[in-house]
Amino acid sequence: MIHITEEDVRKNLDMKELISELDVAFQDYGKGDAESSTRNRIFTGSGFLNTMPAFWRRYDISGLKAYLGSAVGAKFAVIVFQESNIDEYYVIDADKLGQMRTGALPAMLTKKIVRKEDPNFLLIGSGYQAETQLLAMKEAYSLSEAHVYSKTPEHAEEFSRRMGKELGIRIKVENNVKDLSQFDIVNTITNSKEPIITGSSIPDRIHMNLCGANLKFRREVSDEAMSMMDLVVVEHIDQARAESADTGNDIVSDRIVELKDFVLSPEFKGKRSAFKTMGIGLEDLVAAHTVLRKMGYLQDGK
Repeated sequence: MIHITEEDVRKNLDMKELISELDVAFQDYGKGDAESSTRNRIFTGSGFLNTMPAFWRRYDISGLKAYLGSAVGAKFAVIVFQESNIDEYYVIDADKLGQMRTGALPAMLTKKIVRKEDPNFLLIGSGYQAETQLLAMKEAYSLSEAHVYSKTPEHAEEFSRRMGKELGIRIKVENNVKDLSQFDIVNTITNSKEPIITGSSIPDRIHMNLCGANLKFRREVSDEAMSMMDLVVVEHIDQARAESADTGNDIVSDRIVELKDFVLSPEFKGKRSAFKTMGIGLEDLVAAHTVLRKMGYLQDGK
């Protein structure tokens, strides 16, 4: 067993490469050359143990993400096996890894829908996970500036200063999200229990990436806003219905498609679209493989 630390992940996981690898992996998934089941949650009495298995035939790897969430915090790990070398396996610390893939996946999909080189981008949320949402969009597009909104304005101001300096772009703080008409892309990454985006906020054309609120008692977008979407993409339909209040009803049932199917034929002629990401194990397996390959453990993926 080889242990890969958080520091190893930070040094070896590149956002641009991860976006590209996720694209390949979801195309393979759509062709039947990868698999990823829904999240399994077990109540421990004071918290939840979550497991997310997957395999990727292209690189002969299988594994799972496992994490325990409790009142004192959370711990994340990804285990990777090679079927051709069953005696050697890897245990990867997965806090940074999870943050990176959560940012990379929406950027990968959005490039297939929003074709502008320098779109107007709004980030709703300014916490830890918001950092890689912005980083990924900057890697995917030539952003000249970005916008950020938080229910706590002081958090948005601090995020703007820190991330603007780190990424070398201007980040403007927005005071409200009642009118989204100036934005091409909106990413939400919050733990909100009440909708932040309502129907009255939605313009004629927009793409939204809904990246927070993966429990039924949380939501980021109202039913009215979701009903206005021409396309809703999810990683796994059963998971989206079971875990998300944003997609857990029949409002979008006639417009919902799984990401693995969309990437194989990314044609979209509508004006409003949304991606509700819940996280599946394939994304973590892809990120783990990227780290292991960069560190020289999996030469050419083998």
